[in-house]
Amino acid sequence: MQKPAFQRVTCAEWKAAAKASLNGKPLSQLHTSTAEGIKLKPLYTKKDRHEALSLPGEKPFTRGFQHSFSFPESNVKLETDPISEGAAAGIFPDEKAFEKLKNSPLLTINTVPYHMSGANAVQELALALSEAAFIVKKLQNSHLVFSKCIIHFAAGPDFFIEIAKIRAFRTLWASFMDVFKLEDFEKPKISVETSELTFSVLDPHVNILRAGSAAFSAVLGNIDYLTVMPFDTPTGSTSKLAERIAVNIPRILKHEALLDKVADPAGGSYYIESLTEEIGRLAWDMFSEIEESGGIKKALLSGTIQKQILDVQEKRQLEVETQKKQLIGTNIYANSLDKLKDKQQIKVKQTKKGEKIVPLPSKRFAEPFENLRRRSWRIQQTGQSAIAGLICLGDIKTNKPPADYVAGMLAVGGIETVRSTNCMSIEEAIEFVKKHPLPYYCICGMDFFDEQFGQDLINQLKKIIGTAVIDIAGKQKPRGISGSIAAGDNLVEKLSALLSLYEGGNEN
Repeated sequence: MQKPAFQRVTCAEWKAAAKASLNGKPLSQLHTSTAEGIKLKPLYTKKDRHEALSLPGEKPFTRGFQHSFSFPESNVKLETDPISEGAAAGIFPDEKAFEKLKNSPLLTINTVPYHMSGANAVQELALALSEAAFIVKKLQNSHLVFSKCIIHFAAGPDFFIEIAKIRAFRTLWASFMDVFKLEDFEKPKISVETSELTFSVLDPHVNILRAGSAAFSAVLGNIDYLTVMPFDTPTGSTSKLAERIAVNIPRILKHEALLDKVADPAGGSYYIESLTEEIGRLAWDMFSEIEESGGIKKALLSGTIQKQILDVQEKRQLEVETQKKQLIGTNIYANSLDKLKDKQQIKVKQTKKGEKIVPLPSKRFAEPFENLRRRSWRIQQTGQSAIAGLICLGDIKTNKPPADYVAGMLAVGGIETVRSTNCMSIEEAIEFVKKHPLPYYCICGMDFFDEQFGQDLINQLKKIIGTAVIDIAGKQKPRGISGSIAAGDNLVEKLSALLSLYEGGNEN
């Protein structure tokens, strides 16, 4: 059998082909930005890797702390992290909390509270190092603590970022060992749990895919312990099915994906290596800034860290609310028939002692959308229904794409839709509105509206609908229209305003 011959292609030739496919748009259109502020290129080459590739067990430990490799264990035992868990509760712990660490058989640095409050990979790594530096100083250079230390991370939704994060941590630890003069054996174990940040109570079985992807990335990063969270964790109680699936995901990765056969399979990828270097560099810079400013205690007491994390969280949340980041079943492809009842508020008594600081509360990206669904459920409990009318103008080719988009967007908030037939005249649109008296309508078919109806349709509709609200699908907003629905809208703000119509209020 003859081997296929592939002609070598230069980077310049690739760029030329890429530019041609973009139809005049700049090549920068293919670049994307991460939550860490890293610009991702569409193509990585050997030139993007600046460090020589070492073997597992060799400094800078990018590929693993140990020469040998084994699949991560489950059911890790973690101790309390007084700093990160205190930060989540709004407390910097007192001296007694750190005295306990001296006699503890195990030390845990847990970055999950930072992760769940919105921190990006760079911040998680920098804060892990800052906590380690604080402990070294607090325990009077008792370095032996790190031979019994577990660094615990959460693996989030960005697959390649998570692989690079774990690899970068080991590289950073090599530098940390040099700065604080640690012995060769003083290397921590790395534990990872699958993140709940993108988990949703809505369409919860999608959480299985999220957890599976996160677990996959964590194993590829080469870790010691793996915990997969059950898919129904956000509900507050887990089922036997969810627990069984969580246990089986690592087994599938080991026995079917055969991830126990190769150490650091991502190593050598120009993209992964470049990403690892960049994340590590940014994390070390942040760690250095925290140390130069007085350490993690001073940074938490001043609120500097909290502000930095909040800034990242708000940007990431906005991306979800505008669908730049998609949560399947939650902010897109939602089932409007899914019902969420009111959540029982559980008050947790504060028992931690120490100085008060600005808290870092945990918040999942899906929570604002879940709250919208609870509002929709409460509306139904009053005997009403949250239903919107879609006035479909022109033929199906004209009105179906915008009508599908609007229906999908409204379903995110638990608002059902009823569609008109293809309205070719003002009379047909008026007949639909009379047949379905509702507090909200959306006109779908902007092109046909401009060509055939224009202001006459709006004037006629307003005579019939009274105080009902009329929007139009698309970016344009003709005179007399209340608003519009288009890609890029903030779904939470728009749907919250619409739900107020069914609650007896005004959209504005």
